[in-house]
Amino acid sequence: MNHFARAALIILITGFTAFGQYNPKNFSAMKWRLVGPHRAGRVTAVAGIPGQPSIYYFGTPGGGVWKTSDGGRTWKPIFDDAHVPSIGAVAVAPSNPNIVYVGTGEQLEGNGVYKTTDAGATWANIGLTDVHHIASVLVDPRDPNVVLAGTYDFFSTGPQRGVFKTTDGGKTWTKVLFKDDRTGIADMCAAPDDARVVYAASYQSQLDPVTGRTTSSVSQIFKSIDEGATWQQAGETGLPANPRGRIGVTVAAGTNGKRVYAIMNQGFFRSDDGGVTWQQSTKDPRILGSGYFSRTYADPNNGDVVWVMQTSTYRSTDGGKTFQAWKGEPSGEDDHVLWIDRTDSQRIFMGTDQGAVITLNGGGTWTEWFNQPTGEMYHVTTDNQFPYRLYAAQQDSGSVAVSSRSDFGMITYRDWFSTGAFESGRIVPDATNPNLVFAVGWYGSVLRLDRTTGQLATVFAPGAKYRYTWETPLMRSPHDPKTMYFGTQYVMRTIDDGESWQEMSPDLTTADPAKPGNGVIQVIAPSAAKPGELWVGSSTGLVQLARDNGASWSIVTPTELPANSSITLIEASPNDGDTAYVVAAGRNDSHPYIFRTRDAGKTWQKIVNGLPDNAVARVVREDPQRKGLLYGGTEKAVYVSYDGGDHWQSLQFNLPTVSVRDLHVHGDDLVAATYGRSLWILDDISPLRQATAGITNNQLFKPSTAVRTRWDNHPDTPLPPETPHGDNPPDGVIISYYLKSAPREISLEIRDDRGNVVRKFSDKAEPRDPRPRNVPEWWFERPTALSTSVGLNRFVWNLQWPHPEALAFSFRGSPLDYIEYTLPDHAVADNTPVNQPPGPFVVPGTYEVVLTVDGKTYRQPLTVVLDPRVKVSAADLQAQTDLARAIDDWMNISYRAYNDVTKLRATLEELRRSGKFESTEVLIALDKDLGQLQDGSNDKPGLAAVNRDFTRFVTMAQSGDARPAKSIIENVAPFCVALKNSLAQLRMMNKEKLASLNTTLKQSRLALIPTFTVPNDPRCTN
Repeated sequence: MNHFARAALIILITGFTAFGQYNPKNFSAMKWRLVGPHRAGRVTAVAGIPGQPSIYYFGTPGGGVWKTSDGGRTWKPIFDDAHVPSIGAVAVAPSNPNIVYVGTGEQLEGNGVYKTTDAGATWANIGLTDVHHIASVLVDPRDPNVVLAGTYDFFSTGPQRGVFKTTDGGKTWTKVLFKDDRTGIADMCAAPDDARVVYAASYQSQLDPVTGRTTSSVSQIFKSIDEGATWQQAGETGLPANPRGRIGVTVAAGTNGKRVYAIMNQGFFRSDDGGVTWQQSTKDPRILGSGYFSRTYADPNNGDVVWVMQTSTYRSTDGGKTFQAWKGEPSGEDDHVLWIDRTDSQRIFMGTDQGAVITLNGGGTWTEWFNQPTGEMYHVTTDNQFPYRLYAAQQDSGSVAVSSRSDFGMITYRDWFSTGAFESGRIVPDATNPNLVFAVGWYGSVLRLDRTTGQLATVFAPGAKYRYTWETPLMRSPHDPKTMYFGTQYVMRTIDDGESWQEMSPDLTTADPAKPGNGVIQVIAPSAAKPGELWVGSSTGLVQLARDNGASWSIVTPTELPANSSITLIEASPNDGDTAYVVAAGRNDSHPYIFRTRDAGKTWQKIVNGLPDNAVARVVREDPQRKGLLYGGTEKAVYVSYDGGDHWQSLQFNLPTVSVRDLHVHGDDLVAATYGRSLWILDDISPLRQATAGITNNQLFKPSTAVRTRWDNHPDTPLPPETPHGDNPPDGVIISYYLKSAPREISLEIRDDRGNVVRKFSDKAEPRDPRPRNVPEWWFERPTALSTSVGLNRFVWNLQWPHPEALAFSFRGSPLDYIEYTLPDHAVADNTPVNQPPGPFVVPGTYEVVLTVDGKTYRQPLTVVLDPRVKVSAADLQAQTDLARAIDDWMNISYRAYNDVTKLRATLEELRRSGKFESTEVLIALDKDLGQLQDGSNDKPGLAAVNRDFTRFVTMAQSGDARPAKSIIENVAPFCVALKNSLAQLRMMNKEKLASLNTTLKQSRLALIPTFTVPNDPRCTN
């Protein structure tokens, strides 16, 4: 074994113990990047402030609490520090809008009630931490310390449900309404004109966490006339018998709590005697409740106006007798919650499956929901393009294919498109044709999108014979680009890219082939390491394996799998055909279940050490470049394991607390699909791959291959910073280094293949030009300097030579005393370069990164490649770089010469004003000559004009990856000659006029004027 192979083996072996050395805090320089899309997901709670049309709050089932202070133009997450993503209720205290209460737990388990007294800047948990779900929070209109919370738990029984009350702002809570250990509160409403009158709807229901189906349903309406201190069940006369499903209640204004509206499975009901008797006020077949909707809201200023939430929103203006469709969209918008301003009923805030929207004119127009990155994403995959696309289905909204980076500096709506997939459907891009995308559609169909025409064609429609599921699997073979697998109760296969499909397995949902199954295939995992190997998991808890292209199948289910479990994911190791990982969900069970086999299913090990005990596991992926390096996602976070899953540690960094439904490794990036916060990328995971047990000293990690790209090609007026957008990856190559302790001195050099220093950096940022700028400071990038923090540090080099020095001129060429940014080059908020024009790009090739820490040097090679979309020769790129560097050199010469002349003129003026030198005409004449040298004329450009025009020419020469236009080379040459002439004049002034002046000054015993250090002549192009 050679030395290199032995070293590689040592690294691989020691890597399995690296979990002891990897410290998430020390690697916190790694950051997740939000890609988007900014297409909102479901909203569970909304709240506004009466009389303040700019401020609103909304809660989500898995993405936390969000706030706008500009009327819905932008939204910001304000609850991330609480680390509880699932929100059931949000309520603003009417008497003090800085106090906001949040009830946690809806789709996921919560952690009680939270309170802010500073409008969301900080939060504190104020109790009920053992309550898992909170549906309603009511705050007394006069006393913000009096609060009611309606709670429930769909997944388990117990005493922590019902209505709780606090009178001291959450310091203590009292259970004031409790029916039994299975009954919770689905809705609660106080009378708008008498807060003492409160109605609550109970709901005895449990959900199967695997199927999501209701297993029981009993509901009643309760009433309190003392603000929740005591309760009585409302009358049943006129109400239908149970099961009524989930009930929503609201109280009409101006009735002292007497008129109550209720929506339930059987329709819409009204009481005019405080809930003693009821009557069904409408027979409109659209006005029905359900477990998903069942919310109704009354206008706080008009008791006859009432809304019912359904797939659309329906409004009645006659007390519930007749309804009209008021808001909704074809395909079903699915509207859930409303808040109406009691001071202006035209101002309404709505929460839907498509996010939170505001109307100021009673529903005439609404704000958009394409500005909220709260999408609930399922599985994610990528294609082989550059930049690569992320493909994912989004709950309630459809699907998305979004670019991993934009050519325009930020990822916006113009960088993504819909694939046509069903909201939970798998998406599979064609391996050879980037314009073809396959996806699971409605009712278990398979669709093909042709982006050249924009048309969707159905290539598979299941008959009555086939069963399918919500997340029907569709996978492409890693070995044959024309082969795909589709799951029913059978594995379906196409070998002609969807033109025809055949069954390639028996019913894999039953352990006994003689007995028909009743489940579906939920997972298909073809092995990239072993051709012909296919792993399958079913809703019936079976894992089956074929190693002969489906000719024979074996049941290899882990023996420790709990009864009534469902297989939700299988990861076939990309490095070893005998290794696989199974993720399962237990019924009514929130524990994580992950199993590993290293012998093709003969034996399994449960691998959950380090994962929280109360978070369902969702995904495991193995790194294709390092065996045993795993990435895992649970209902609350993302994790990493260095030893094949034996130990797990946090990989959360800056990722919000959220359900991580899928992970995907693409090259050097890790992609995450979250259920509530859209899609994210952890750029450049090479430090994770290279981390070993030996990372106890300073270390420079080998950078990933850098792709030379144009980070922002947007040629027009920049998009405003509040434009909804995902972030581009860092502009250049990420250089990662690990510091054991804070250094006294640190520097970083980039050297070319000849050892020439291209760039050099230190922990001291380059001084910035102190002159004022014509745009706000928030446009500009942060100063570039090396971090000296203990642990992992990341530095981004933009793949450019140093920038040239440019004098300040206006668009029309007039000199300025401030800096004007004339062009929109790279103009993205917080990322715009301060110095323009930028330095030239380095040519593709091999470079060396040299890190020096307290005198010790660390080296790593760096490969730079060209954007694969660009078709240009190496010679053309070299010619471009050579010309740009030459012009930059001319700019630097003219800049320094101009400033030297400016200093000389200031010295002459100071001498003239001193009155010590009698021959002022000599000084005036010399100043005039120097001014002419600086400013020039139309036919004889001065130092300022040549610097200005060099700036223009070098900007044009570098506008794209191409050989410089002949006209640029020809037209820039005269300015180089003009510069050479100006330098000659400076030398002549040094030799003659300054020498003569100094002779006179010496005779007058006055201080001499310093002569110029004139640069060497520029090398002008032919």
